[in-house]
Amino acid sequence: MKFKTLHDKAKSIDVLIDEYMKTRQTGFVPFRSLEKMVVSVFPDAVRVSFGLHKLVFHLNHKSHLLALKVGKAEAVELDHKSYKQLPQAERHAYFARVFWHTKYSLLQEWGVEVEVSPQQLAGVRALAGKYGLLDITCDNIRSVNGTLKIIDAVIAPQGMFKLWKIYDSFNQRLPPPVRNAIRKSRLLTTVKQ
Repeated sequence: MKFKTLHDKAKSIDVLIDEYMKTRQTGFVPFRSLEKMVVSVFPDAVRVSFGLHKLVFHLNHKSHLLALKVGKAEAVELDHKSYKQLPQAERHAYFARVFWHTKYSLLQEWGVEVEVSPQQLAGVRALAGKYGLLDITCDNIRSVNGTLKIIDAVIAPQGMFKLWKIYDSFNQRLPPPVRNAIRKSRLLTTVKQ
């Protein structure tokens, strides 16, 4: 297993989360408390992003840029499923490698932010759509060792792909400020929970 030391630390985060939910009798850990847990186990971790269901932390490990995604078990499993949705031959060429996952954490390659041209975005979206992956935006693509790779994608629920694809297509046509405002309002709602 690659990055076994990090895996062992991530397992201790799982224990902290389970203990928190058991003692507080809650569905999950509030994001502020979750961030404190992660930083207590990974002192060098820097939160770089958050979504509706998980936090993303940047980790430097020797020469590797890594992302530790931490969130609800269902969200972690969906991320892993998205990654496995592409056939293995294409998976590592177009999707940032997922090294392992625990109950609440997932370790993934992390690249650098780059400008993605409309043509490049359309090409990646077409390939991802072929395998049922949606929500491929410039924010979800990074340069990993000089290659554009997907770092996050969504799989539509069973029987909902066409409907979700219509929404995804509509969402992509919105002007970036409108799209960002919608995303920000959804994230603010999440942070308050």
